[in-house]
Amino acid sequence: MRALFVTLLAIVSSFAARAAEPVNVAAAISMRESLREIGKLYEQQTGQAVTFTFGASGQLMAQIRNGASIDAFISAAAKQIDDLDKAKLIDPATRRDVAGNELVLIVPSDDVTSPNGIRLLTSPAFKRLAIGEPKTVPAGQYAEQTIAKLGLAEKLAGRIVYGANVRQVLDYVARGEVSAGIVYRSDVVDSNRKARPVIIFTENVHEPIRYPAAVIAPSKHADAARAFLDYLGSDRAIAVFTAHGFTRPPRAEPVPANK
Repeated sequence: MRALFVTLLAIVSSFAARAAEPVNVAAAISMRESLREIGKLYEQQTGQAVTFTFGASGQLMAQIRNGASIDAFISAAAKQIDDLDKAKLIDPATRRDVAGNELVLIVPSDDVTSPNGIRLLTSPAFKRLAIGEPKTVPAGQYAEQTIAKLGLAEKLAGRIVYGANVRQVLDYVARGEVSAGIVYRSDVVDSNRKARPVIIFTENVHEPIRYPAAVIAPSKHADAARAFLDYLGSDRAIAVFTAHGFTRPPRAEPVPANK
């Protein structure tokens, strides 16, 4: 009888320990401030802790492919999720878009001489433009699409500086190391006025910006990870995303806030 009690106690303790373990979420660095805020709200409401790893979506995808201990992934573009799906490294049933965004052209906040809009990129005073590295940074891919669609690829040849992620692009602009940069609107909202936007690009010059998410297939905390992704569709979480400059993803269906 005592042996049975000890066994049951061990099982209960094991489940309790597992429930207490944080959910590890890898996410595009453009979501850093908003997800940290949402993570705190979620832990207060549910008692479930969430830890985050932020970086360029392509770099995070590579870490997951190499076996990083990640429970869920939020990318800034569909390609990374698509690639993980092909490799059977996500649970496709958990896939959903959690937010959208807009692409903006920015200049240093103290620069009051630059022309507004596209005229900036064709101005004689224009020197260098910073964008994310297109191979790993979705914002860089959208920027490349925009430059090509506007017919500026030849004019900007040799004058583009590549950042390891979208926040590095923002820093280049804030420090005045480049004349302008292309980032997400949410980055400007969270920049503490280090830069100011001079144009918001419309979606007809780049693919729609969506943040797809999914639970990683090998995750040992799949149920907890899925519950957190569900919460990202709640009215409370969407309000945080919106306050940080994100938009609702197309066809997003809010999940009840108590879920």
